[in-house]
Amino acid sequence: MIRFVTLLLFSGILITNSVQAKHWIHIHSDQPKGEKTALLIMNGFGGTRAGCKAQMAFWQEQGMDVYIPEVLLRKSLDESSEAMDEFITSYRLDEYKEVKAICYIAGAFLLHTYLEESPLPNLTMVIYDRSPTQERAPRAVMERIPFLGKLKLGSVLGDLSTAEWPIPPAAPVQKGLVIENRATSIMRYLQAEAMAMGPLVYDWKLIDPSANDAFHVALDHDMMYVRWDILGEPFVYFFEHGRFPADLPRERIHDRPFDPKMPIPE
Repeated sequence: MIRFVTLLLFSGILITNSVQAKHWIHIHSDQPKGEKTALLIMNGFGGTRAGCKAQMAFWQEQGMDVYIPEVLLRKSLDESSEAMDEFITSYRLDEYKEVKAICYIAGAFLLHTYLEESPLPNLTMVIYDRSPTQERAPRAVMERIPFLGKLKLGSVLGDLSTAEWPIPPAAPVQKGLVIENRATSIMRYLQAEAMAMGPLVYDWKLIDPSANDAFHVALDHDMMYVRWDILGEPFVYFFEHGRFPADLPRERIHDRPFDPKMPIPE
């Protein structure tokens, strides 16, 4: 029975990830690229079709060309990195006046890996989705249910569980952090494995001392792809001002991230 519940839980969370849409692209105007700003959204494993649709619905109205590449789910992490390189080269993102980015966990890995080999001088701002719980998912899954993890996400999940994280872009790139304060269903199931990795760190200045600003949000990782009613205004504000609105919480909202009864913002 326990094994069946595990299969049902993990399959329900991940099956949509295995059928990701192809690249999502919106060109705002026919102006030359050198006169425009591009938004690059680097999704992680939560970048489902529904998530991409919600992202595009919001961001296509914000006056930028929008690019959401499908480059993560390949046979290996190396192939994912190659797909990332091919995407940026094919769509000539280096020709834009300015590139801004939103990065989820695995997406940040691919962007940082790309930047190590191919600097993108017009990259000016990056907002990172950071999750003290979800960032432990690849290793936790591989420790407890590796067969299911590889079945749904292939070798990329295993590769990420042991990969050395590439160095993030340095100044003058302005970086903002959005810190999840709620664990997903799969991470509640894997709570023991996650906690065995050490204390969870929610202090944004410890998470990334080079970040310009951060705020905490009572959402889990899956919600971060679709709740633009909550995230949209703060993200736009950061891209305009290099900081988040002053009234957003800079401290941890609560200390029970694995508690499913914690309120979800309406």
